[in-house]
Amino acid sequence: MFKRLIRLSLLTGFFVMTLNVFADYPDRQITLVVPYTPGGFTDNLARAVAKPLGERLNQQVVILNLPGGGGNIAAAKVAKSTPDGYTNYICNNATITLNTMIYKSLPFDPLKDLAPIGLIGESHAALVVPTSSPVKSFSELLAYARAKPGELNFGSTGAGGVSHLSGEMLKSNYKIKMTHVPYKGTAPATTDLLGGQLQLMFNDAAYAQIKAEKLRALAVTGTKRLSNFPDIPTFKELGVAGFETYAWFGIFVPSGTPPAIISKLSKELMLVTQEPSLKAWALSQNGQMLSSNPQELADFLKIDIAKWAPVVKETGIVPE
Repeated sequence: MFKRLIRLSLLTGFFVMTLNVFADYPDRQITLVVPYTPGGFTDNLARAVAKPLGERLNQQVVILNLPGGGGNIAAAKVAKSTPDGYTNYICNNATITLNTMIYKSLPFDPLKDLAPIGLIGESHAALVVPTSSPVKSFSELLAYARAKPGELNFGSTGAGGVSHLSGEMLKSNYKIKMTHVPYKGTAPATTDLLGGQLQLMFNDAAYAQIKAEKLRALAVTGTKRLSNFPDIPTFKELGVAGFETYAWFGIFVPSGTPPAIISKLSKELMLVTQEPSLKAWALSQNGQMLSSNPQELADFLKIDIAKWAPVVKETGIVPE
């Protein structure tokens, strides 16, 4: 009986101590890891969310850009970090769902080693060409590509990303030959697109260049035209199937992170993504804020994998 009382006392003490640790979270700076270079939609969204999230948590949320490996370098770092809520990861379709189907071997399991916190946003991409290009419409692009088989280069944010897969879908659906050129983010790819090293790209962060008439948009993904660019048709309007989809973005932490911390992060993140100022910012970027709890994001991952699996199989996409 005495031993049981001692054991119970120790367990109770540990439980109280643990609750105190969780109650104090966060008591230092939080890092939000971005798998791409600065300047793309993922990075811009991370920075837009970091400030108000930090204000709600009373701690600074700093951005750490770790590009490369199709997002796998950043994801692996977070997956292997201490599960204490201080290292978070912002990702999109590529690094959590698409990479599980494209890479035969990964240094981590995205679905087992990372725990979801919640969805935070989505973006719609425009198929863009430089304004110096003779191509002025989607139909002209197809004719141009067929007249120059293998001569056109299309850029992406990395092998296996949505921008890459969209280009491969275009090649497969219309039997055209183009060369894929992967980058470590949207910004460097856009620079080369403006410089003429690339001839086209599916880009969700090029709207400033479109407005400045440095890039020409031929069509946009999604089911309806963008409010800021009502003159750009959707692929659906052009009779092109398969491009109704979009890139989504979510926050994850290492698996094993205490439920109390996940719950707190999720609660504060949902409040942040519903702020009117942030919603207005997302619309100005031709995106949209989203909110979800951890389970809703987990369920969403299953739906996303089911959606992309046949596309990956059909296009035969492989890491580069």
